[in-house]
Amino acid sequence: MKTRKSKFLIYAATLLLFAGSMTMCSEDDATPPVDKVAFEAAITAAQTLYDGAKEGVAAGNYLKGSKAELQTAINAAKTVAADLTATQEQVTAATASLSSAVATFQGKLVTAIDPANLAGQWTFDEITATAANTVVKDYSGNNRDGQIKVGHPYFGSGLIALAADRYGIAGKALAFDKGSNVEIPYSAGVNPAQMSISLWAKPTVNSPVVNNQYMVSMNRWNGYKFQFQDTPRAFFTVTYDDPTADPPKVKACCYDRDQDVGKAEQGVWHHYVVTFGDGRMKFYIDGFSVKDWENPGTVSTLETPVNLVIGQDLPTSIYVTTPDTNPYYVNYGGFFIGALDEVRMYKSVLTAAQVNSIYDLEKP
Repeated sequence: MKTRKSKFLIYAATLLLFAGSMTMCSEDDATPPVDKVAFEAAITAAQTLYDGAKEGVAAGNYLKGSKAELQTAINAAKTVAADLTATQEQVTAATASLSSAVATFQGKLVTAIDPANLAGQWTFDEITATAANTVVKDYSGNNRDGQIKVGHPYFGSGLIALAADRYGIAGKALAFDKGSNVEIPYSAGVNPAQMSISLWAKPTVNSPVVNNQYMVSMNRWNGYKFQFQDTPRAFFTVTYDDPTADPPKVKACCYDRDQDVGKAEQGVWHHYVVTFGDGRMKFYIDGFSVKDWENPGTVSTLETPVNLVIGQDLPTSIYVTTPDTNPYYVNYGGFFIGALDEVRMYKSVLTAAQVNSIYDLEKP
């Protein structure tokens, strides 16, 4: 009896030891919990970056289309984070993928081109309504904001309208006709000795082509003007000083030059740049040099300040209807017909590489 009891106790003890060892094995073999703390923090940071980012071409913005790419990566990461069956390896891989997407997005931050010489940059992106006197923001950092103005009655009292830009995004460009314009107060910064003007233009199709379509003008041919002629070609006029001439020329009128080759296509967006200085006047279309004129001298300083105008040749308020000898005689004026966008002005002669950089930044 005693022997049988001892055998039972030994058997029971063996079972307990076996059960204990099985328990220990089960604990050792259990899958550790998935750690998503850092992953979820990375998702929150990426979403915050996305929410605070703005697309555009001004410094501090991000290239158009880059936010959509980042949001796609964030959404993919959120899917993994919400998956209760996701493994640690999947979480680690998703974290790395999100980090890569954030780095790619940050690489698309717009930096200024020749920022020290950027005199004005009017992107038109912030405008939601085009009533008279609506402010048009200058993104150059120089506080050269403009205002929307109604055209002169002689031209039809036109008012600017919102238009789709070259990306097809509604309300991100401005449509001009009948003298509608943006007026920017005069300052020495927009009357520099040498200069470059960069803009996107989509002239309205018209036949015969309307002449003297002023895109950017400061006191007509008495200062400088960038326009389309009825050839149709991009055209630049500038009154200049040339102290090296014999005899020296002061406020000589004028250099009248155009792109010389090809045509300015109507009904289609193209990027146009003109530069003047260092003895040359150069024209670029869509990032490519199309004409290089030898024109020595510097831009003359206006004797009487006249505000800069986008879309018309003079500020509406200074036109006169008589006499025809007045420098502000309205009948000699002109206005742009079509859409304009991303107007930049530099107090420097942009290099071909810089012009190409602007085109690459802004092209659709």
